[in-house]
Amino acid sequence: MRILLSTLCCLFFGANVQSQTINWANDIAPILYKHCVQCHRAEAIGGFSLVDYQSAFTNRYGILDAVSSRSMPPWKADPNYRHYVGENYLSDAQIQTIEAWVNNDAPAGDVSQAPQPPVFVEGSSVGIPDEVLLTPAYTMNATEDEYRCFVLPSGLSETKYLRGLEVIPGNHMAVHHVLIYEDVSGQGKILDNQTPEPGYVSFGGAGVPNARLIGSWVPGNRPELFPPFMGIKLTAGADLIVQVHFPGSATGLTDQSTLNLFFTPTNQNIRQVSITPLLYHFPPSLQNGPLHIPANSIKNFTEQFTVPQAGSLIAVAPHMHLIGRSIESFGVTPLGDTIQLIRIPAWDFHWQGAYTLQKVQKLPVGTKVYARAMYDNTENNPFNPSSPPQDVFQGEATTDEMMLVYFTFMNYQAGDENIVLDSTLLASGLPVLGNPAENIAQLAASPNPTTQFTQLNFELTTADEIQIAVFDAAGKMTLDLPSEGELPIGQHRRKVDLSALPPGMYTVTLKNRKGGVISTTVLRQ
Repeated sequence: MRILLSTLCCLFFGANVQSQTINWANDIAPILYKHCVQCHRAEAIGGFSLVDYQSAFTNRYGILDAVSSRSMPPWKADPNYRHYVGENYLSDAQIQTIEAWVNNDAPAGDVSQAPQPPVFVEGSSVGIPDEVLLTPAYTMNATEDEYRCFVLPSGLSETKYLRGLEVIPGNHMAVHHVLIYEDVSGQGKILDNQTPEPGYVSFGGAGVPNARLIGSWVPGNRPELFPPFMGIKLTAGADLIVQVHFPGSATGLTDQSTLNLFFTPTNQNIRQVSITPLLYHFPPSLQNGPLHIPANSIKNFTEQFTVPQAGSLIAVAPHMHLIGRSIESFGVTPLGDTIQLIRIPAWDFHWQGAYTLQKVQKLPVGTKVYARAMYDNTENNPFNPSSPPQDVFQGEATTDEMMLVYFTFMNYQAGDENIVLDSTLLASGLPVLGNPAENIAQLAASPNPTTQFTQLNFELTTADEIQIAVFDAAGKMTLDLPSEGELPIGQHRRKVDLSALPPGMYTVTLKNRKGGVISTTVLRQ
């Protein structure tokens, strides 16, 4: 009995000491800086800042409630199903750390030991855009959902390729979602000129035949940039139609949204990317429609699409409204292999977006892609907009329902499945080779992409012997080039023959005598 009591006392004392040592500077700030301040900072969507200790202390109970319920950070994809770029969820240990901190009066610790807060580019979460466009300022006057299309000249005098498109609503209370289309016909401008107020109303699409979807924004969306050799084609002289969904609750509110455009560094050898809802809520995709969920019922629906030619999948983006509770999408190849794409077991209409895969996923020709979704139109659904529940049908309004899965993809080329989209995956696959090589500068590879040779251009600030190696996406060394002996200070060139390697993304490293390393990536097509 004495031994048991002694053990329990030691365990309690140890746990108490551990909780007392947990403080903001050393334990909490790193978690908040990595997972929270992207949104919770001045003038960002989070509504309040968590950048400094006082802000975190003031909001400590809200933080505790949000992380304990796992409502924050708002990452909805099931990590046990598939992994994606930019995953943002807390581990059990991180949640326990926050709980211990709050329950111990949230001590500051030595704030001088806290990490430096992240630095964000003003007005963007991605970087410095190549072009910025603004929608006209518009005040919502309707009392029902309004889909208003604003026509913006792209201003492009030549073809460009989008690596990324970031939408920043000017008023998050007014904007439900945004779709961006390219219009090469000029019809959008004609429709806009027929109305005295900015833009025109179009329920559903852009109201222009053959308008092409190039981007979107929904609550919770976090933009990702494609690799520099991939992009969505923009036609010179075309207009962009920005369709903004203003809900009926936005009456009297004014919005002016920002579009940040990020282009590929060159227009040469660009792989063209497309976005389309391959799975949608109409036949022949919808297998057991119509999409109708009677009041006080729970219903399941299935969609299907057969891939007509081999594709290279980059991202998936499911979309439902408030009655939707879960959705899953997967593919089955002609050989019977299952490709897990995405599963969201607890759908949240307020946090959705596109999920970029860690590596490009090949979808062989003949692959059948499916979506399965469950809708709960009962009082047990906390998001049900009607009390008592009302019949819900397919439609564009927030109180209607939808079932879409958008696919971002390219036409398949051999080796696409080796293209790494998540830089952390590539980095973690490489062996530890040493510290950064401070005497090697300005490393670049050209041509890149290449079908055979690439030339490395670099500068040495001190004379040194350089070893060059090439690693594949899994971190395996595929080439080890012989040393050319000591090289003098100055500019150097080295030709690297990749023709014997299969197509894919490779990391080329330069290592000096001290083990310092600098690297770049090269796409072998």
